[in-house]
Amino acid sequence: MSNFSDDLLRAAARLHARRTGQKGPLKSACVRRSISTSYYAIFHFSLDEAALRLIGTSNELRQRRRLFVRTLSHTGLTITYGKLKGATIEKSVEDLFRLPATAAGPISTPAFVQQLATAYLDAKAKREDADYNLSEPLSATDARQLHRRVRRAIRDWKSAASAADRDTKHAVALLLSLKGKLRDQ
Repeated sequence: MSNFSDDLLRAAARLHARRTGQKGPLKSACVRRSISTSYYAIFHFSLDEAALRLIGTSNELRQRRRLFVRTLSHTGLTITYGKLKGATIEKSVEDLFRLPATAAGPISTPAFVQQLATAYLDAKAKREDADYNLSEPLSATDARQLHRRVRRAIRDWKSAASAADRDTKHAVALLLSLKGKLRDQ
């Protein structure tokens, strides 16, 4: 299976790369497109993760995964990640993340989840500036920093592999499918 988010990260890197002999600043359009592409890399990574965890990984389920990801939205991801960006999981959804042996009270947000959540939210804000606010000055350094941050967040998410990490990833996928809201909200 081709990994679209990896393809997007490579495209973002090409957009903010300086070519041999190139002088002066990169063109604004390349910088802005790189920022936007880095955002879409983390967006599609999140969609794919949710689909793979909730639908399954076999090739026979590819069409079902494609249908499922069409139900997810930028707003739903923003709401979900907004609840996971802090040191503790937002109270309104903490029961989704509570394991049977976990005592009542706040639940710490695992570092790999917090990192993905904040990278997503920051990338979304930068993408909105890149795509819609031409008054906002953006540099090749901004594009490179965002690209590195998104790549690192995805890498760290992938490397979190303990049983507790897998359970947490499943809970994140469920929350993404619920667009960040439980029924009692």
